[in-house]
Amino acid sequence: MSSPSEVRVLGVDPGLAATGYAVVAGGRDGFVVLQAGTIRTRADTPLPERLGEIHDRLQRAVAEFDPHSVAVEEVFLAQNAPSAMATAEVIGIVKLLARGRELRAYPPRAVKKRICGNGSAPKEQMLAMVRALVGGKGAEAWSDHAGDAVALALCALFEGGL
Repeated sequence: MSSPSEVRVLGVDPGLAATGYAVVAGGRDGFVVLQAGTIRTRADTPLPERLGEIHDRLQRAVAEFDPHSVAVEEVFLAQNAPSAMATAEVIGIVKLLARGRELRAYPPRAVKKRICGNGSAPKEQMLAMVRALVGGKGAEAWSDHAGDAVALALCALFEGGL
């Protein structure tokens, strides 16, 4: 799956309705996305079940790929307080799953600046740069959330010197 010289990072774009996740490996030969996807939960499902689904899916990715670190997007001040609180609950799950691993948190503008060189880059530019960095294989199937998760993982890999 991955060589001993590769570093694996789980990137998570948290959200209650849609959580993007990606496991990205980086090494001497560049970057490869080992898995990326979006966990979608239904609004008519009780909150504990929704959070449990997110936890279980992310835990499977951690168990399968044993990432060295976890990168998550920080909550920013939102106009919709209930939405921000739900996102914060998902971030709590991510932080719990990072136990025993390095945890890195990035504000959205910092991710855009690191990936595109512009903290105000539009979503389309971000996804295009992410695809270019990882070779684009399978990227056409990613949701915006999964693409953001890949970008978060790349930020952690860059920060780690890769």
